[in-house]
Amino acid sequence: LNIPLLISAESQTDLAASSGTPRAPAASLDLALVPSPAPATGGSGTQDAGVINIEDGGGSGDDEAAEKRQKKCTSGVWEYFDKYWVTVEVNGKKEEQHWAKCKFQGCKNKTSKGRCESRFGTTGFWTHLRYYHSIVKGQQQLKTENDEKNGVTIVKSFKYDQEESLKKFYMAMIVHEYPFNMAEHEFFQDWVKSLRPHYPLKSRVTVRKEVMDLCMLEKENMYEYFKTINCRFSATMDMWTSNQNKGYMCITLHWVDDDWKIQKRIANFLHVKGRHTGEKLSDTFTSCLLKWYVEKKMFSLTLDNAAANEVAVKDVIVELKKHSPLVYDGQFFHVMCANHILNLSARDGMRVIQSATKNIRAFIVAVKGSTVQWEEFLKCATECGLDTNSGLSLDVSTRWNSTYLMLKDAIYYRLAFDRLTSYERKRYEHISPSAEEWKNAETLLPFLRKFYDLTAILSGTSYPTANLFFRGFCEIKLMLNEWCSSTDPTISEMANAMIVKFDKYWKKSNVALAVANVLDPRFKRIIVEFYLRKLYSKSYQVELDTFNVVLKKMYHFYAAATPSSCDAPAPAASMDANQIVDSIDTELDSFLFDNATHGDGPEESSELTRYLAEPTIKVSKANQHTFDILAWWKNQKDEYPILSQLARDVLAMQASTVASESAFSAGDRVVDPYRSRLDPEMVEALVCTRDWIFADKKGKNIKKTYCTRKVSSIVSDLEVRENVKIQPELEDEVVEMEMEVAGDDNDMPDVHL
Repeated sequence: LNIPLLISAESQTDLAASSGTPRAPAASLDLALVPSPAPATGGSGTQDAGVINIEDGGGSGDDEAAEKRQKKCTSGVWEYFDKYWVTVEVNGKKEEQHWAKCKFQGCKNKTSKGRCESRFGTTGFWTHLRYYHSIVKGQQQLKTENDEKNGVTIVKSFKYDQEESLKKFYMAMIVHEYPFNMAEHEFFQDWVKSLRPHYPLKSRVTVRKEVMDLCMLEKENMYEYFKTINCRFSATMDMWTSNQNKGYMCITLHWVDDDWKIQKRIANFLHVKGRHTGEKLSDTFTSCLLKWYVEKKMFSLTLDNAAANEVAVKDVIVELKKHSPLVYDGQFFHVMCANHILNLSARDGMRVIQSATKNIRAFIVAVKGSTVQWEEFLKCATECGLDTNSGLSLDVSTRWNSTYLMLKDAIYYRLAFDRLTSYERKRYEHISPSAEEWKNAETLLPFLRKFYDLTAILSGTSYPTANLFFRGFCEIKLMLNEWCSSTDPTISEMANAMIVKFDKYWKKSNVALAVANVLDPRFKRIIVEFYLRKLYSKSYQVELDTFNVVLKKMYHFYAAATPSSCDAPAPAASMDANQIVDSIDTELDSFLFDNATHGDGPEESSELTRYLAEPTIKVSKANQHTFDILAWWKNQKDEYPILSQLARDVLAMQASTVASESAFSAGDRVVDPYRSRLDPEMVEALVCTRDWIFADKKGKNIKKTYCTRKVSSIVSDLEVRENVKIQPELEDEVVEMEMEVAGDDNDMPDVHL
């Protein structure tokens, strides 16, 4: 215990005489308990070590307070309490009292504060911590964590942080999409009280406010980070209608960070009032870019093929040119969603072949329509030695990919179908597929798999898809041309129906996606020449010359924007470019090998000339799907500083709008039938913050700039730039085509094009 020492007047006089410093008379007992600064003493100070005579009091009430040395606070209780001074009036006189209050936010118990002079001790404070915050004096709290890197479990000291605990609670509400009133549920509160009896439970109104505050904090961090990015952004944008009958626009930004990892964030998920005209969409989109201060860093925008989007993207290009030049004057800015094109083409083909799969569909409906028949089917499958865990898929008329999955499962279980028909011929004979129908299904399956695999591979968002578009679409084009002349009438009719829609968008495809293939060191420009030869035969040189002009102009744009862009001598190659191993496509691999040092292109000496002149890199078949093109360019950025910057921007382009459309799944869960009264502001906060938290959790988090400014600083920064106004005028009808295929954005699917 810190017990104050009261020194009598006589003792003070003796001490003062020995030290050569005059002392004031001792004060009364009441005043002596008031702490005061220790007086300065002269001499060596060794006299303080002598014996001090302690008396119970003495002196008159008019005497001054006894002076004593200020002691250092060593108790661990002061980690949880803040000290402060209070002026109070005692017996008509004002005096300063030393108090302390609990640091835990929201702790308002009557024992959360008290006087902290040494004569009062710290027992009361420790009692408060033990009873209300489960903190025991002298007891160290421990926690265990899994060290995934070393594969061991480590023990660390633990210190309870109430504010951090509340923050994690709000994050759980956002990420797992819990309703706000869960905080008021009786059994949930009982469970929390069983863990920590005095945990500060919040109401649903408070939870809503804290969620909005957390969203604004994350938004400010993102805003500050976007200012530091030294590359261009590519965006995807799409529209969605909720069960509230409200239209929402989702804007997702994509870029390659300084560690050469592709990143994406949902920038906005906002409500767009009224009819979705092209003008209104462009005004809303441009306004969002201005608020994020990225209007000068845009490279491309990926949209679906709705009529209003055609109008919107033209207005966006005009508006962005007012702020900063676009690459190649904006001719590469608009990217049409590749998956949407595949979806429309495949739909047209599926309508033609519905009769060819009619009995297969009817058989599956009959089997899955009754539990008894389903059990009999599983029994037949087991007797045929087939795996019964995969099950049977049934197609949906609006989803062509479901037809592919249905045919795939049906062909696998064909023996079980035949065995079941033999068991109960009267029941199934009229719907049992004939041998001709099974043959048609087996013929259609590889054809549909090309569409399905390409759709899956272009649906990724965690790896570059721009360098995969050109080759995949060329393969589809060549396959359609071949199947149009097929002797099988079913295949020929289906291919002719598909190629009409495919050719319509083939002519509008973005040339920058072919440039992305040139920036792939495995193919370079040789792959462009290879496919142009196969597609255009004798006139391929005209198309190749046109492409070379585009490639040169893109390079010159970046060379002009790069300071000191003179090319340095090329250092030694970091990889063995002459490694000859197996490849996936024998014909393409042979062409690449024969033209490995083909360097026709820009005449002047430049990084582009040197890059094209070097041999292509040969990658083994086993490593084709693990080749990291971004890591390769990261290692080559010193050798090709201009070209690496071009690759960084081009490879961030998105071949599909899956990134934005996947947000609609989260939006559908957020605005479910039980939360349909959420206002648009809260819907945007929940969807965006959830995306940002998940990005951090997956290890793709950006280095957050801990902001010292308030969120209002965004508004002050944008006052001079807020010049985009929504003007209601006559609009075009929106052709909304729903994307029907779900893409996995975690890992690249192991598929062959």
